[in-house]
Amino acid sequence: MKPNPKGILIAALILLLITSVISRFIPGEDPDMPEPAEKEERDEIIILPNTQKEAVIAMYNHWEKKLVKIPLEEYLVGVVAGEMPASFELEALKAQAVAARTLAVYQMPAYGGKGCSRHAGADVCSSYAHCQDWISLDHMRKNWGQNFEGNLNKIQHAVQETKGQIMTYEGKPIEVFYHSTSNGKTEEVSEVFSNSLPYYTTVDSTGEENAPMYEGSVTLKNSEFADKFYSRYGIRLDPNNLASQIQINSYTGSGRIREITVGGKRLRATEFRLLYGLNSTDITFIFGKDTITMKTKGFGHGVGMSQSGANYMAKQGYSYKDILLHYYRGVEIDHY
Repeated sequence: MKPNPKGILIAALILLLITSVISRFIPGEDPDMPEPAEKEERDEIIILPNTQKEAVIAMYNHWEKKLVKIPLEEYLVGVVAGEMPASFELEALKAQAVAARTLAVYQMPAYGGKGCSRHAGADVCSSYAHCQDWISLDHMRKNWGQNFEGNLNKIQHAVQETKGQIMTYEGKPIEVFYHSTSNGKTEEVSEVFSNSLPYYTTVDSTGEENAPMYEGSVTLKNSEFADKFYSRYGIRLDPNNLASQIQINSYTGSGRIREITVGGKRLRATEFRLLYGLNSTDITFIFGKDTITMKTKGFGHGVGMSQSGANYMAKQGYSYKDILLHYYRGVEIDHY
């Protein structure tokens, strides 16, 4: 039988088609189909995005009366410099850095906060009377003079050594309060502010007796005391008989005055303290013939970390974490 030319042609075409299809699945033969080795090499050099990008904080600068945005860690250098003496122990400065960072993060809307209530668009302001103190490099240079570089390096070190660290309670940044000097004990937060918080209790704060602000005193003429009270409350006191018109109603667990009655008006001691510019609500009255003296122990509201107490603890060899966990009970040192 003679071969069929048409059959041979069809067979050749089928063989060519099969060869072409098979070649599509041979690694390296198709430029669109890389070999496995090449694919594995590409997988090994994937570059992950930087997830540690530094936070930026919006601060209302009350010195210059404008809103500025600066890196959070840079902002903290100005806070620690404004809030705590650079002469304090390094571990105390570290504790201050973590407390200040926590306060800032707690307020930042980016982390669920409400921002500064006095300045629209600001996370914090630079006023110690409202948020927390902050000073510029120029202020530091003016305050420290020839010690500027050494003090700045020390504070920068304290901030850098604690970078990103905040205090949390049940996984959330805590609401931070701290003060200059205690009377030997810290104050329960609800005695000063409206809400009770689980991480604030009365704790011992020892070693502060030699702190510059441990003792204070304000002396006024009886008439001056009476005039100031009248200007605020419209109640006239008898300047010749103040002792009978001032009565202490109750004390807090830390030994500070909770409530006082003056001229028949009941006041919280925190309100009385502000009226007469006293250092604390741990007040002792001394009545003279023509004068009244109000002696105080401690400086500030007394809630949270005592800065003088922190410095004393640092001198005793305690770390910044020891200090924070002493003053803020049940918290964890975490990262924002």
